[in-house]
Amino acid sequence: MCGIAGIFSRGDVAPSTDRLLAMREDQTHRGPDAAGLYTGPHIGLAFNRLAIIDLSPLANQPMATEDGAARIVFNGEIYNYRELRRELEGQGRRFRTRSDTEVILQGYLEWGIDVVRRLNGMFAFGLWDAARETLCLARDRVGKKPLFYRDAEGEVAFASEVRALIRGLGSAPPFDPHALNAYLGYMCVPGDQSIYAGVRKVPPAGLITCHRGGTRIERYWKLSFRHKVEMAEGEALERLDALLEDATRLRMISDVPLGAFLSGGVDSSTVVGMMNRAGGPVRTFTVGFSDESLNELPHARVVARALGTQHVEIPIEADAAAILPRLVWHYGEPFADSSAVPTFYVSAAARQQVKVALNGDGGDESFAGYPWNRAIRVTELYHRLVPRSLRRGVLARLGGVLSRLAGTEGPVRSLSRLLADWSERPAADLFWIWPGFRAADLDRLYTPSFRSRLVDRDPATYCHAKYVGADGPDDVDRGLQVVIESYLPDDLLVKTDIASMANSLEARSPLLDYRVLEFAASLPSSLKFRRLREKHLLKALAARLVPPAVVYRRKQGFAIPLAAWLRGPLRRPLEVLLGHPRFVGRGIFDAKVVRHVVDRHLAGEDHSSRLWALLWLELWFRMFMDGELKREDSLRDLS
Repeated sequence: MCGIAGIFSRGDVAPSTDRLLAMREDQTHRGPDAAGLYTGPHIGLAFNRLAIIDLSPLANQPMATEDGAARIVFNGEIYNYRELRRELEGQGRRFRTRSDTEVILQGYLEWGIDVVRRLNGMFAFGLWDAARETLCLARDRVGKKPLFYRDAEGEVAFASEVRALIRGLGSAPPFDPHALNAYLGYMCVPGDQSIYAGVRKVPPAGLITCHRGGTRIERYWKLSFRHKVEMAEGEALERLDALLEDATRLRMISDVPLGAFLSGGVDSSTVVGMMNRAGGPVRTFTVGFSDESLNELPHARVVARALGTQHVEIPIEADAAAILPRLVWHYGEPFADSSAVPTFYVSAAARQQVKVALNGDGGDESFAGYPWNRAIRVTELYHRLVPRSLRRGVLARLGGVLSRLAGTEGPVRSLSRLLADWSERPAADLFWIWPGFRAADLDRLYTPSFRSRLVDRDPATYCHAKYVGADGPDDVDRGLQVVIESYLPDDLLVKTDIASMANSLEARSPLLDYRVLEFAASLPSSLKFRRLREKHLLKALAARLVPPAVVYRRKQGFAIPLAAWLRGPLRRPLEVLLGHPRFVGRGIFDAKVVRHVVDRHLAGEDHSSRLWALLWLELWFRMFMDGELKREDSLRDLS
């Protein structure tokens, strides 16, 4: 796990060493163990190393083939590198190191850039072919490792983090208004866009080939839900058990101390159970809050005792005013998933004892673990069994009555939504899981001048397009496919990568092994649900490993007491920043509408997610556009 950067010049001007060093310096936290630099005709590569496999200096980067024909900067881990190395040695390839980096290089010499299709791992790399004067940028299948680039002004510049890339450009491009609009809908900047105009992300499973005549972008892998396997539940369970055991075993290969995040939920408990089966004891880490509705410590404690792990509990009273500028700096662009806060804290605690931590990312997305998965299933049945005339008539009116009587949550509220809201609405709306602003909200929020800059103001266009392109046979599968291609790489994996690497910690995810993903996609929905219980097959596997009481308890998200923070320690920064003349002067938001949302929240309504998004955005403007806020600053000092 490392930080990479580089510049490919299409002209005769050599890449600037100063620019390369600026990008490298900006990513020191991603790799504090060693640093490297290479410059040559048309190419410059920079590298920060977090040493995990083959700790010797020979494995440092940029790494070159023996004859210098190819060079690489690589961030990530290739879990099947030993198998690939044996295959390449059988073809006569010779190795100088024990590293997975050299396996990619030798694989490129043997198979060309198709080597990416053979890699099982998390990765982002830049590979320079001197003879062809070609730069290849590649990213792993699901997008665990980030990679930003800009192709303009006769060069291609790239870096692991967008902030480092901007350092290498010398000055920040203007913000992209359409990216800002999407951010407010998704609480992150989704897809291949970035907050900066002209700066893009290499997409998951993306392969970008840059040469002096132009650039080609292709996708080398796509998860398909179309083809289903006929398999009894018992057989499917054994197959999943074997796959996840192997995926976990591969992710326990390390030359440095290793542990795991443990929330006490199904996914992380299953991973820790698999690690324990492979050979314990396992070191586990959990964070908790004093708010019992958000506290995961008791659940994790049950699993830790059952498995005999070396368990570390981190009860935190987060200093939100102090930590937020630091997080804004690390994420580099607006990112409003508030669970970044506990992820940062648990990563910091784990890094004191280990250098690698496994986690449970991917279980909900592959095995239908969210409440909206059940909502889609229920709605499918409702549409199939109840005539349309009845749905649109008396049942819709009944739903309207129930919605006025029901509270904010509970079975009556759920029934009212089904009857009143979902009788006709498209399935693509059912999995809108993002707590951000919808199109109508944004129309009220924006000033007329900013609204006029947007061609399409509806954030839902992005995920609706993915729904149309999904190939699953039912709405449950299509919803899962959309989330695996959007919410997972756009939000969850960004959150984990940045929070862990800010602390020089490598995070690994067995449930995101592409073989596990492909197997889950091949299963019919009936094996993911049983009596409308989410994640049926994965829970059956978890029950083999940890106490069933943990497996079948009510789902609890990884959250912070955000609403209370915005009425407490963050109230003054919220009111100062969102009421400041500078915020108003940006010409983006209607000050009266924003003040109304703040007042309603302070009066007791919950608008915390949206206010957090606006607060983070304004901090980003002050840090990266105005140049006034520093990561060491505290919000208590703002005026």
